[in-house]
Amino acid sequence: MAAGDNGGKTRRVPTRERILEATLVLFNNRGPGRVTTAEIARTVGINEGNLYYYFKTKEALLEALFKTLEEDASAFMVESSSNTTADPGIYSDFMRRWFSIIWVHRYIFRDLPGIIATAPSLREPTRALSMGMRLVVEGMLQQMTAANLIDVPVDDAPQLLANVWIVSTYWAVYLSLQEGVDDLAPEHLDWGLKQVASLFKPYLSELGKGELQIMLDRSFSSEKVP
Repeated sequence: MAAGDNGGKTRRVPTRERILEATLVLFNNRGPGRVTTAEIARTVGINEGNLYYYFKTKEALLEALFKTLEEDASAFMVESSSNTTADPGIYSDFMRRWFSIIWVHRYIFRDLPGIIATAPSLREPTRALSMGMRLVVEGMLQQMTAANLIDVPVDDAPQLLANVWIVSTYWAVYLSLQEGVDDLAPEHLDWGLKQVASLFKPYLSELGKGELQIMLDRSFSSEKVP
């Protein structure tokens, strides 16, 4: 139960919402494969039968949580696509916001292969989300070119676009599978952002290099992240 300003009364958070909030924390901390439905029910303070009333399987839980990622990503895509400002700093802000979304839903990006195995129904939604975000990244590159931040030869553009999307989305999978990092921390956000930034470096103008450094100097480790 959570308190809220509702005419001086305490607002009761719906059980379904509490289940999703608790599941997100548990999945982020330990990964879906290490969390049982019994543990989720215990964390929420309900019995397992009550949990099954709302979500009959772990796949159903993963599907519901994925919808929250879709909502966050969709809002980000709309804002990014509608940008008309010439302020160079807006692009680094967009990149940091995307990484913040990854952080909130980090279990998905860290454990994606296992999640698809558990919830194959998410394969197509994941692909659709990926395609949508690739279009946003492509639009941002075009806007950055117009703002004289970057100059990418036509032949290099498809490869840069693909690599930016791959690295910005799957850096957490790399850390988990290749480096054995199972517990992502804010400093890993900084690491991932630096990997993406390195892809832009060969094409940046002097103005772009300055904006890149400003972005990298704002460490996630020194900020409050969820």
